Amino acid sequence: MRAPFSRVFLIALVSSFAFSGGTASAADDPVAAALKLYEKRRYEQAARLVEDARLDGERGAQAQLVLGMTYLRNADLHEAFARTAAAAQLDYLDKLAKAGGEARSRYARLYLAEALLARGNAREAAQHFERVRADAGVDGHYRSLAGIGLGAALWAQGDTARARKLWSGTQQDPIEIRLARVAAQGRAGVLDSKALQRAAEDARDTKDPSPRARRYLVEICLAAGAPDQALAVVRAADLGAASYVERFKTAEGTAKTLAFYDLALLTDLAQLYRELARRRLELAAADVRTKPTAEYYLAEALSALGENDRAAESAQAFLARPQAPAQYQERARARLALIGYRQGRQQDAERAWTSMAEKSSDPEVLAALVLGCADARAPCTKVLARADKAAEAGDIRRIQRLGFALGTYYLRKQDYARAIAYMESGRDKSNKNKIEANDPEMLAALAEAYYRTKKFSEGLEIFFEISQEFAVVRQIQEAMQAVYSMEQRSAGDVRIL
Repeated sequence: MRAPFSRVFLIALVSSFAFSGGTASAADDPVAAALKLYEKRRYEQAARLVEDARLDGERGAQAQLVLGMTYLRNADLHEAFARTAAAAQLDYLDKLAKAGGEARSRYARLYLAEALLARGNAREAAQHFERVRADAGVDGHYRSLAGIGLGAALWAQGDTARARKLWSGTQQDPIEIRLARVAAQGRAGVLDSKALQRAAEDARDTKDPSPRARRYLVEICLAAGAPDQALAVVRAADLGAASYVERFKTAEGTAKTLAFYDLALLTDLAQLYRELARRRLELAAADVRTKPTAEYYLAEALSALGENDRAAESAQAFLARPQAPAQYQERARARLALIGYRQGRQQDAERAWTSMAEKSSDPEVLAALVLGCADARAPCTKVLARADKAAEAGDIRRIQRLGFALGTYYLRKQDYARAIAYMESGRDKSNKNKIEANDPEMLAALAEAYYRTKKFSEGLEIFFEISQEFAVVRQIQEAMQAVYSMEQRSAGDVRIL
């Protein structure tokens, strides 16, 4: 017998885990255990519990649904990590690259160029890649990598002929050079999926690949449309490991150690988890028992991947189900308006958001509206006024999501004082950095706002706690601590508090 709509929906959204086959113990049921970890924002642990589970029928569909939800939240979180990392790393690498003297870092400029390219600034990245290639003090291996990076930056600017020339090479090149070239060509769409798969297979037997080589493999697998293979690479990696460690002596003879990280890894992980979410949710949507909930989340995943037409179809399919809980119908309408905004119907979207805000007092719905405005970079004056009023009057525990949404809006407007005030208002004061009590995406955004206002210690405290679950934030910690040391004119190597 088919489970009632509300019951299936609540499995995912309210976590009422009373399955039609009877209540299962979390100790015996990986899906139930994964959902509990999902609720605690332990996304990596939750995903690993279900990834290898062999479940059929309704249980299998529920597993795909929970896994899709988990990957989707993990993607959003890693995107937030990437934004915060970019703020600190670009500052740090720029300071290092500008330092003078014979003992200056030779590799900071390469990582600065790669970070700029990862954040979409191809023109400035190209200038730095050119300087690395011309620096005889840089090892030839890394000058070759700079040449491939320059090709990617030029391709992004439309100079495809020079890019192709820079990407020329042979199979006798070192593995990192070959993988860097294939990854760049894959991102550019120069190679087909078969060629990309061959390159990934050729590298599969490489003993103990470097962090950089693993990152290239992830990019190659993603470009080949093989996210499950990319996930296998990630699962075998130490995501907290530095890409390169440079050791040298300063003019005073003091030994110095600098650890460099690939900022692109964070954006790669966000893309990977989003692709995985889409695939798992599509599988869940193929089963009538989990289809309604899967449609709701699938609209979100497809929208984030830029597949707006399919996202709109999924959102409309969900809204066509009258049994859906009202709060989630409103959230789906807010998302549908965002999709319309991205498709060029900006005025219609803003009118829809305004109308919904005027009719709703639900802080969760208002949060969805504000986040839509933030994503679209739309002014949404009336929506913001309504949300501000609700936040001032609301119970602190009920408005946590609304505080995050308003904080996100003002963070992207570079109004850091307001961003901090709103996010702190919704923060659990007793467990201020615990991800079980606070959305880690909010904490990452709050850490960025702290960094922008030079509250370094507060930001570092957040990432120290988050690093217990997500090792990849090591790169944010090191960059933030390094800038802190520079600002305080502290001597010595980078240290994590």
